[in-house]
Amino acid sequence: MTATRSYAEWIPEREFIGYGYNTPDPKWPAGAKVAVVFAINYNIGAESSPVNGDKYVETSLLEIGHTVNDPDRFEMVEGQYEYGGRNGVPRLLSLFKKYNIKTTWNISTHAFTLAPYWAKKLAESGHELSCASKRYIDYFEMDPKEEETHIKEAIETLQSTTGDKTIPKGWCIDRRSNTSQRLYTRAHNDISLPLLYSSDSSADDLPFWLPSPLKDDGLKDEGLLIVPFHHECGDMRFNVTGGGFGGPMDFLTMMTEAFDVLYEEGEEGEPKMMTVTLHPHIIGRGSRCYYLEEFIKYIKSKPDVWITTREEVATHWRNTYPYDPKTAFGQTPAPPATPAPYK
Repeated sequence: MTATRSYAEWIPEREFIGYGYNTPDPKWPAGAKVAVVFAINYNIGAESSPVNGDKYVETSLLEIGHTVNDPDRFEMVEGQYEYGGRNGVPRLLSLFKKYNIKTTWNISTHAFTLAPYWAKKLAESGHELSCASKRYIDYFEMDPKEEETHIKEAIETLQSTTGDKTIPKGWCIDRRSNTSQRLYTRAHNDISLPLLYSSDSSADDLPFWLPSPLKDDGLKDEGLLIVPFHHECGDMRFNVTGGGFGGPMDFLTMMTEAFDVLYEEGEEGEPKMMTVTLHPHIIGRGSRCYYLEEFIKYIKSKPDVWITTREEVATHWRNTYPYDPKTAFGQTPAPPATPAPYK
């Protein structure tokens, strides 16, 4: 079959049952009841800004809301993100080192070009470095070929600023397009760089397989492993209107109760995974970091908890449940556009 390069949207069929009552045993290492991943989004300086050639300043994830599409630089907005690099990153690195925890840092790589100091420190830290593309912007309306350029540049930047030619092994763009997963899967294939997983889905509490987007290019279907993430226990809820946290204790309550439910399910024979999503400019504030540490102390006090990275979850799942195209999700036939008449 001749290979092609499709730029069409890639949207698997919707799944409303998933694993159902046949939830697989993930067989987490050492019989863990739950796997916990701390995923830190490093996007400081990669957000929308006239400095980066954008039409407007960033309006997302701010301490003080700014909803006006302002075409001029706004130092108040810039300073809120800059706090993440100046205080949040070192505070988080010290915290995770204190408890000997390895995490996943998800990098918008333009941020590394602006702060090679942190690129080097994070590369030396032993944490996983995954990729969130070049910029922290909304890719939904971007032309797919332009987004493809961003993805290729992101891989090149991540490797050149860290000196590690084996990364990234996983992606989570967050504000992605319907083509993003196809594009970064192809980018890895083009340079023979293994892609272990995508975290661009919040559809489950366990990893799951989808058919490879490269099937449409006429290439072998090797599957796309999804290691899902969630906004439930995300610090972005401090900085959103409606459904957010009134204070840092609310965040601790949310994380603890989510963990307790998953831990109990693990004790009953159905282990799951939990993701805590963080941003240095948000969680890096002192009061919030204090309660993050309280949560770490809590889960550290429990037996049979695997605190790990997305890369390690993906590697474990691949070894435990290799890809089977017959059982991959995303292939459920779509329902008819018009329901059949009742008889």
